[in-house]
Amino acid sequence: MNNQLTDGQLLEGIKRDDSESFELLFRRYFNRLKAFTLSFVKDDMLAKDIVQEVFIKIWEKRATIKDISLEVFLFKMVRNQCLNYLRHVKVVENRAGNLKDATQMEELYRIDIIRDEPYLLIEKELEQEIVDVMNELPEKCKEVFQLSRIDGLMNAEIAEKLDVSVKNVEKHMTKALKHFREHFNDRLPVQVIILVLLNYYDKL
Repeated sequence: MNNQLTDGQLLEGIKRDDSESFELLFRRYFNRLKAFTLSFVKDDMLAKDIVQEVFIKIWEKRATIKDISLEVFLFKMVRNQCLNYLRHVKVVENRAGNLKDATQMEELYRIDIIRDEPYLLIEKELEQEIVDVMNELPEKCKEVFQLSRIDGLMNAEIAEKLDVSVKNVEKHMTKALKHFREHFNDRLPVQVIILVLLNYYDKL
């Protein structure tokens, strides 16, 4: 199998039930998707399971996939899978009596999944607040954060793209995450902030 095939060519192969195209797609994106997933679930085995489940769904639904950007499609599917998992965990914790941050988290899950009123108003206000906080970051720091958490690039890929060291990328990421944590304190987990930003950029 030619490793130089484009994602579009791989998609066409997958639609024709070509298992080699599917295997190449898996090898091309698995590590990046797993790293992206780890930013939400913080568990290596769970991240691996989530990404594998997404690829299984890709294969099962291969005949119905439209001609789209496979990269964007994969990251959106992983994002949604992470959201479903976090929602499930919160429901289980609530049933067990762990109600810390329950109201805020449930509202956010309703925003993304149910999208009913009055939650759309909450979404708009929260989204704008998060975007404003992100825009307070220094330009290079903001760019690194977007490439990492929004575009799903790994630190080495960001370093190459921006012509900086990996250590410099890590420094910018640490600064960005600290900035979000200081602003939102315990009111909003970083994982949820990233999910809201992903939805925001989806709409641009």
